[in-house]
Amino acid sequence: DVCESDRRRHLTRGQGLEIVGLTPAHVLGDPDRIKQLLVIILDNAIRYTPPSGRIAVSLACIHDGAVLTFEDTGIGISAEDLPKVFDRFYRADRARARDAGGAGLGLAIARWVAEQHAAELTLTSELGRGTIVRVGLPLAQ
Repeated sequence: DVCESDRRRHLTRGQGLEIVGLTPAHVLGDPDRIKQLLVIILDNAIRYTPPSGRIAVSLACIHDGAVLTFEDTGIGISAEDLPKVFDRFYRADRARARDAGGAGLGLAIARWVAEQHAAELTLTSELGRGTIVRVGLPLAQ
């Protein structure tokens, strides 16, 4: 749909934003907090993916959960920094972090929201190749 395409274009800074697949799912939780969690993840993907890069979003129902996946071709995160990215105020690369803005709280807030919703939040990344973030939310009964 043209409107949806325009909306996605305004969110990004030239990156290709693809909706790979969306399976309808009903999850329990505070819609505003869940939206906040997803916006934080998408914002990070946009912030750390170059304009020529790609961000793909998908939603699938697996067993008793809905798994939302964000996959980008951004700058990635080093193996050394990966375990710390959910810590409050942690910035993987101080010089680059200043250029990108923010206070280093986004992923800490995302983890807190996930915990409040019994959601699993996982992040895998490779420096220079990109990042994959998965949010597994329990389905409503």
